Amino acid sequence: MVVALNRPEALNAINRTMRDELRQTLDETRRDRDIAAVVLTGNGRAFCAGHDVKELLALSPSAANAIMLEIGDLYRALRAYPKPLVTALNGLALGGGAALALFSDARLATPQFELGFPEIDRGLVTALGPWLLGLFLPPALAHQIVLSGTSLSAQQCVHRELVSGIVDPSDLVSTSVSSALSLAKKPQSTFSITKARFAAVTENGFCESLEAGAKMQELAQAARAAESV
Repeated sequence: MVVALNRPEALNAINRTMRDELRQTLDETRRDRDIAAVVLTGNGRAFCAGHDVKELLALSPSAANAIMLEIGDLYRALRAYPKPLVTALNGLALGGGAALALFSDARLATPQFELGFPEIDRGLVTALGPWLLGLFLPPALAHQIVLSGTSLSAQQCVHRELVSGIVDPSDLVSTSVSSALSLAKKPQSTFSITKARFAAVTENGFCESLEAGAKMQELAQAARAAESV
């Protein structure tokens, strides 16, 4: 099954409605026995530009903390998803969009793809950026990317094994579907158990990062409010 993020006018930025819909889709597809695997992509010229900055910046410190908990629930659903989940990365994957990509089982990208965590330039705190990048990259490079807000190109992501390969845009979805179906040929029970094992190994770091990220975002919102007085 192909699922497309559909806010192209906002580069598929994730607002509360999209968060709820994506969680519902994950829940429905995991229970549907006729669906063997899912490919997640984005409509338009971006995969996902992250969580909706306008929505986040408009929040009070306490509301920001509540939203971070909602975001954490989405990430937990992704980590617990038992079936093959492949991302077809058709453009930018920034912040929360980069997290969506890195939580998948396999990633294919177009030449225009970029991945990064630019929250620092937007007055926000990345909850999972340091931890997620640290699973794939040397600590010094992860540190540099998060603090500078710079992005990695498609070629750099292939070199660092963040994505499996670069695909022509016209072939991206079909190639990603083939990749997902290949994973779906594995015994379903052992596949889901193995995924769960990988999640368990990194559970402490995930939970600590979410908790710290929520607190830091609340502090950042409070500091921004104080500066505007």
